[in-house]
Formats: sequence, structure tokens, C-alpha cells
Amino acid sequence: MKLMIVKDRNVLNTKFLAQFVNSLARLGHDVHVVCDTYKKQGSGVTLDDNISFTNLNGKTKNHLKNAYRFLRQNLSLPCFRFSKFIKKEKPDVIICYFPIDLFNVTFLQKHNIPVIMMMHCYPPIIFNRIQKKSWLKRLAYKHCLKKVSVFQVLVKSFEKTLKLSSGKQKIITIPNAVVQIPANKQTDLSIEKKKIIYVARIEKEGKRQHLLVEAFGRIAKDFPDWHVEFWGLEKYQKYNQELLNLATQYGVEDRVHICGYHPCIQEVYLEADIHAFPSLHEGFGLALADSMAMGIPALGFTETPSVNELIIDGHNGFLGENIDDFTNKLKMLMESKELRQKLGHNAAEDMKAYTPEIVINMWDKLIKETIAEKN
Repeated sequence: MKLMIVKDRNVLNTKFLAQFVNSLARLGHDVHVVCDTYKKQGSGVTLDDNISFTNLNGKTKNHLKNAYRFLRQNLSLPCFRFSKFIKKEKPDVIICYFPIDLFNVTFLQKHNIPVIMMMHCYPPIIFNRIQKKSWLKRLAYKHCLKKVSVFQVLVKSFEKTLKLSSGKQKIITIPNAVVQIPANKQTDLSIEKKKIIYVARIEKEGKRQHLLVEAFGRIAKDFPDWHVEFWGLEKYQKYNQELLNLATQYGVEDRVHICGYHPCIQEVYLEADIHAFPSLHEGFGLALADSMAMGIPALGFTETPSVNELIIDGHNGFLGENIDDFTNKLKMLMESKELRQKLGHNAAEDMKAYTPEIVINMWDKLIKETIAEKN
């Protein structure tokens, strides 16, 4: 099967995309990765040699051509360049990473190639972003969404939320793949590190690190040797300062640490006892799942989509109904090494349902079925 995978930008520093397309190619598919970006092609990940990668508007060594492409990036729509590429390559199916990618491969185009639209986060968030665009862009996106053959969502509960927005198209649940960790390389919870981590970008509205600072601050006096570490990209220095100020209010300013990005996050997991994850919404919660595969018990909120499916309350972690419940369950985890070991063991076992082999075979089946239904 000839597959065209489309991503708007930063293709070559998206680890998930590289793993995804490499796995498809190893199943025997003819994979073509395509983007249209003058500046944000990305770097850092490796695509297999048999994968074709094309940037329709990338920089070259020719200065005149670069000047032309720079102007073209700002003055013309990428959909025209994608249209020419699609007519030339004639893929069997197109897989879009972002809604903008769907726009680029369907707007003002008449091809009959089936399109699979990936939904990388909570679907209502995606559609709310579209609703905030101008009326003309909303109309264009509505037209493009009708051309989707299949929507792929990450957890089963998302199917219902998408049906409210997308019409009658097929909706399939395929989760993210979770790298499996051998038992002898998982986090050793028999040794207490007295460390709570939260791995996510530092962001107030979506990730809500302040809720963990508040919960920890309430009980910190009972656990004088414990610390909290936030790991993730830092984009909002004002929020960083809010977190530090809140820690100071609770007298734990020397025990709450904003650590930034870590290039090998498994090293962080190895030194943790608990992964507290007070996010508001997730598409899948891959950082959460990865830590669970390392055998770390997790703590989240009952209201949080995706998190409330990965975490089974009382089995592989805890879910808090509100900040008080979240705080009480954090305390339970901090008090008992035996409880952490039990829940952590169950977490690692539960993540076996998301092995890369299982997930890529689901994708292989979806691709073949989508092409067959179109023919």
C-alpha cells in the first residue's frame, strides 16, 4: 500500500511520527512523509532509509530559489502544492496529523483518495479551536471535514464526543503505543526516593501544576523528606513564578523543583516513587502511560478524559474527585511503600495492552480496510 503521511511542521523532531511511519514501513507499506514548511522541518529523529520524505517548500542551497519559496510560503496556499504532489504520487490513502493537514490535502481538491484524520488530543478541544477561526475558515474546515473517510481517536470514550461534531463518518479507536519495559529495568519501588514527579509541559490551563503544589503543600509537614519535581518544556515564565510563589506560601519552596526538559525521561522515572498527573484533559497521556510501564503508581483526577481510562482507581493508581480527594490519595501513596509497589506492578501489567506490535497491527488493519471500502 502506498501511504502519504502529512504533517504541517516539525516533522523531523516528532518522535511519535518517526516510530509510527517506521513501523508501517517495516510492515511492507510504501510510506511517503510530506510537509510544506520553509522554516520548521525539524531535526533529531531518524526515518528508515526506505521512507520517502518531501518538504514541498523547504530551503535549498540556491538563494534565489529560497527567496521565491519564502514569498510563496506567505503568499500562496499549500493546498495547491499538495494537489500537484497527490496527482503525481497517487497514494492509496492519506493520513493527516493535524486539522491543517486535512485542509492542505482536501481544500479545493477533487481527488477521491481516502483520508484518515488522526485526533491527537481530546476532540472537543480540536473543534473548539476551529470554532474560534473566522467564519470563512470555519466554513472551509467544515467542508474539508466532510471529506474524511475515518477519524482515529485515542481512547474509546472519545468516539461519542466526536460523533457530535463530525457527522456520519467512521470513527475508530487506536491508542498510542507504549514502549514496554522489562521487569528488571522498571523503577525499583522497594527503595524509597521520596520523590513525586509530574512530566508535562509547564502550563496553567491544561496541565495545572499548581494543583499538585497545593496538594503537596497541604500535607508536606507530615513528610519532611519528600520532594516534588516538574519535568517538561517551559514556555510561560509567569506561571513558573506563580508555582514558586504558591510553594512559598505553603513553606515548601525548597522542596518544589521546576526541572525543565529531560532528553532521556526514563532516567527521571527510575528516580520517582509517584507520578502525580493533575492534567485537565489529555489525548492519551503518553507521559503518564510511559511512567506506568516503568511500574510507577499514578494519581490523576476523575474528571480528566483519557487519564480516567489509563488510571483505574485503586488498581494501578488513584483518581481524585476534587482537590481534597486528590490530596488524601496522594497522602495514602506517600505513606505506604507496599501500596505503591502493588499499584505500580498493576500499572506495568496494564500497559501491556498498548505494546507497539498490537497498536501498529491495528493501524495496518484500519489502512487496509479503508482502502478496500473506497475501491
